[in-house]
Amino acid sequence: MLKLYKKEGDSLRYWEAWVHEGTLTVHWGTVGQTGEEKEQPIPPDEDPDMAIAEAAGPLVDQGYDEPDPDAMVTLVVQYPVEGKGSGHDLEKRVAVEELLTDALGWTGNGEVEGGELREQRLRVHCRVMDAEAGVRTAVEALDSEDLLEGASILLAHGDEEPKAVWPPAPPAPSSTS
Repeated sequence: MLKLYKKEGDSLRYWEAWVHEGTLTVHWGTVGQTGEEKEQPIPPDEDPDMAIAEAAGPLVDQGYDEPDPDAMVTLVVQYPVEGKGSGHDLEKRVAVEELLTDALGWTGNGEVEGGELREQRLRVHCRVMDAEAGVRTAVEALDSEDLLEGASILLAHGDEEPKAVWPPAPPAPSSTS
């Protein structure tokens, strides 16, 4: 798979391509939105990497480039668990990983790096190009599969510790005189 990105004004565009079972799939759009897709067969004797490179050529000429890993943000979906977690918690982690792989992939915004089940918490780690769109996509995907309850979403830039960004903090009580 090849993923390319290009900043255009206030938006970030993505283009990606992969070959599966003799078919080249190209998927493109604006990061955070489900894009468009087209498929075309490739000859059995053609190298899949060459098919992808040929399709990418015009995009590279237009300024698309591979993502800078340092520009990506770590997005963590976290749930509290009892002790070190249970078999049910492990199943939930796998379900969340699969759901976010699909949701982030089809919105061109990143990928799941893995998960962990530790004392008192379950975490799924992702890398995203656009933090705000990533949080929105994660919340929508988790909500659609009834996996939002108990979840919190954290973000980290570089090596910093992840900080909670969702659910939003309740407004501070106002003081009336």
